[in-house]
Amino acid sequence: MKKCLTCQQTMFEQVNFAWLFSFRKIQEKYLCEDCLKKFILIRNEERCQGCGRKQEKINLCYDCIRWEKTGEKKLLGNRAVFTYNEAMQNFMEEYKFKGDYYWYHIFQKDFEQNIRNYYNSGWIYVPIPVDTLTLAERGFNQVTGLLQSLPFDEILKMKEVPERIKQSHKTRKQRLETQQPFEYVDKIDIAGKKILLVDDVYTTGRTLYYAKEILIKKGARDIRSFTLAR
Repeated sequence: MKKCLTCQQTMFEQVNFAWLFSFRKIQEKYLCEDCLKKFILIRNEERCQGCGRKQEKINLCYDCIRWEKTGEKKLLGNRAVFTYNEAMQNFMEEYKFKGDYYWYHIFQKDFEQNIRNYYNSGWIYVPIPVDTLTLAERGFNQVTGLLQSLPFDEILKMKEVPERIKQSHKTRKQRLETQQPFEYVDKIDIAGKKILLVDDVYTTGRTLYYAKEILIKKGARDIRSFTLAR
């Protein structure tokens, strides 16, 4: 018996004769059904084609139209698995901000399977990095924590700056005014390659578009992004 990570309710595994003779392992659960229902999936037919925002129509949302007006000729076509609602905010609080690494179990397998479903062959997976201070304090990158079985290349790193305000502490205006935070790490040649940027949350898109800017300069042919939440 296990307890739900969010509400601490005891969860009971239900088995039947079909499972007993299937020789399959019981899939581990980390959330009870009631808590799992609080996370809202974003389906293909109800998302913005530029950023993955959940909406009724599949055309571009106002944020993406704004990105086009700034000169972005090709949007990232971000796909997100869930909306960033209260349940996801609580998850991020425990996993990302309090640094409880065990919480990666909740979404890791589904997150990776979603990436495989859409970007399986010929893509280089590039996680968005965290700065050295955050890594030292938390002990892990919340993005790579969700990539336990997918191969990825850490070809971006954060620039070293004396004092950095965390993205989570910034207003929307401050996020959009952020200067280029990344540097390229010459580990592999990405000229002509397809790159999938992977992050935990798409908020304004500023971070991901800065990452795209660096990789375009290095010759990447196609750059898309994938996030757990939008």
